[in-house]
Amino acid sequence: MPIVEKSLVTVDRTEHLEIEGIDVSGDWNSFLRSRVQVDLDVRVLDWVRSQPQGDTISRCWQCGTCTAGCCLHTDYGLTDFNPRYFIYLAQVGYEEELRKYSSTIWRCVSCNKCVERCPKGVKVEEVVHTIGSYLEATGGAPESPADRFDRAYTENLLRRGILDEADLFRTYERGEGRTMPAREMLRMGLTLLRSGRLRTGPLAHRTRGWRRFGAVLRAKLEEDERRRRESAGAVARAGGGPR
Repeated sequence: MPIVEKSLVTVDRTEHLEIEGIDVSGDWNSFLRSRVQVDLDVRVLDWVRSQPQGDTISRCWQCGTCTAGCCLHTDYGLTDFNPRYFIYLAQVGYEEELRKYSSTIWRCVSCNKCVERCPKGVKVEEVVHTIGSYLEATGGAPESPADRFDRAYTENLLRRGILDEADLFRTYERGEGRTMPAREMLRMGLTLLRSGRLRTGPLAHRTRGWRRFGAVLRAKLEEDERRRRESAGAVARAGGGPR
């Protein structure tokens, strides 16, 4: 597989030359590095494609429309967040390079501009999140604060079938080892009370019939998580390299 991204060629400067205080060592020795990648593994693509949210990855033809319209990449200057590049790395199975973006890949804010503009119907936002899930499931990415929030949110929702914002906030802050100042806590509580959304503790609502439906939903989520980790574990046990 020929390298088509400049960033894939790591400059390995082995000497430092100066003439009258000017650095003239250059990057010429980067041309001595191999221009062909042999550590590619299509099992990355197989795993992403096998997930419900990653099945459109094969439609991508690398036009770059998603990255050009990405608010993080263009509006906020986070140039490392490049949906087209993440998909490319997963398609060719360049896992070593993909792991360099294990934290950046979760910066997606799910605005779905990329999905709306994709000419091939790729569900870019879902595919990128699935690639991030692969990195997590195979131990290639540390758990982020966003992941911990998602877990706290899901557990909160599963408890009664309706979100308890106050309890969610307390649980997440406690898990992160943070404590909101009493004044700020009071201000937020009064805001929720005026909006009629302060339903917590004994005042918390419960969706009718949730005890039975919630048990079914929890079992389904646990089954999906088990299958996801098993499939990722199979890839990890098989090892890298081309197939």
